Amino acid sequence: MKSRRLLVLFMVAIAVAGVSAQKKVIGVSSQHLGNDFNRGVTAGIADQAKKLGFQAIMTNAKGDTNQQVADIENFLSRKVDAVIIAGGEGPAFGPVMKKLRDAKIPVITVDIPSEYTLCNVTSDNFNGGEQLGLYVANKLKGKGNIIILDTPGWHSLDIRIRMLKSVIMDYPGIQIVQTIEASVNDAVNSYYQQVKSFLLANKNVQAVYCSWGLAAVGASNAIRELGLQKDIFVVCTDADQVVLNEMIKPDSPLTAVVGQYPNKLGQMSVDMAAAALAGMPIPVEAYAPIILTEKDNPGAWFSSPSIMKPADVWKTLFPGTPLKK
Repeated sequence: MKSRRLLVLFMVAIAVAGVSAQKKVIGVSSQHLGNDFNRGVTAGIADQAKKLGFQAIMTNAKGDTNQQVADIENFLSRKVDAVIIAGGEGPAFGPVMKKLRDAKIPVITVDIPSEYTLCNVTSDNFNGGEQLGLYVANKLKGKGNIIILDTPGWHSLDIRIRMLKSVIMDYPGIQIVQTIEASVNDAVNSYYQQVKSFLLANKNVQAVYCSWGLAAVGASNAIRELGLQKDIFVVCTDADQVVLNEMIKPDSPLTAVVGQYPNKLGQMSVDMAAAALAGMPIPVEAYAPIILTEKDNPGAWFSSPSIMKPADVWKTLFPGTPLKK
C-alpha cells in the first residue's frame, strides 16, 4: 500500500509539472456536509488542491440533488478545468457529466461509477459489505431476523447492502424482514423514529444492518430507549465521530463498524484530476483502504486478506520447500 501511494504521488508530481503555469480551477460538488465522511472528503480535496497549486471552487447542495446538478451545470458554464463530484445520487448526474465529457472537462467522482467519469475514487465497499455480512451471520449463529437501514441513490450504499444479501443467501435461517429508508436531512432523528415504530410492532428482530453511520446512531438510540440492547445488535459503515462515540458507550447495541478514510478519498480525487489534466493514464476505479472495527473483540471478524508477493506466499504456505525459479 505504501509503495502504491508513493507511485501515485510520483505520478502526480509529474502531472502537476506538466500542467501550465496558470492556476487550474477544479469545481467540487458535494451533495451534503452533514456527517464526518463528507466533511472529510471535502477537507481532503481542499488540502490537496492547495498543495498542488489548484484553485478549488467548493459547493454544498445540502442534500438537494437538483441543486447539486445545478452546481455542476454552473461549473460547465464557468469552463472550469476539471470537476470532482463528491458523492450523491449518481444517475442524476449522467446528462451533465456527458456535457462535461463532450466539453473535454475531466470528471472525477467519489462513490459514483459512471461511463462519463474518468475515475471513481471509493472505499472497498465490496469487501466492507461482505465483512459486515459475515460478521452478522456469525453473531446470529446462522439464524435471526435483520432490518436494513438505507438512504437510496448512493451507489456505495447499494453495494454494501448487495454484499449482505449475497452472504446470507447461504444462511436460510437468516431473513431480512424490513428495509427502512430516510434522506440525509435530519437523518439520526428520522431513523430513530422509524426504527422505534417498527420495533414496537415487531418484536422478533435480532440485528440492524445500516448502510451508513448516522442510520446506526438513530437505530441505537431507539434500541436503547426500548431497553433492547441485549436482544438486538447494530452494524454499519462509516466511523464518524458520532458513530464511535455511540459505539464506546457501555450500553450501546452498535458492535461493528467498517471505517473509511474520507480525507484520503478527497486527496486521491485531486491526484486523479491532476494526472488527467496532464494527459496521464489513470485507473477507472481507485480504492482507499477500510478499517474493520469491533466493539469488544477485534478478532471476531470472519476474514481479512493477506497481501503478499509470490515468493512470500511460497514461504508461508510451503515452509522449508525451495521455490524453483
